[in-house]
Amino acid sequence: MVNTNKLRGKIAENGLTFKTLAQQLGYSPTTIGRKIKNKTPMTLEEVELFREHLSIPVHQIMEYFFVEHVN
Repeated sequence: MVNTNKLRGKIAENGLTFKTLAQQLGYSPTTIGRKIKNKTPMTLEEVELFREHLSIPVHQIMEYFFVEHVN
């Protein structure tokens, strides 16, 4: 499960919106929103794509993309 708040913060930290991130990754803003809000699961390939694009260090992958419960 994606840590929605943490990932949204990282997107903002990179000066992006769902719309600009979607354009850069080749997705629709709706698809990006659904993945970040845990309505549609992310594949491992998508996790890596997001990680690379948002400059998330490998050692922090679990904090952003593989949490059991999101507040």
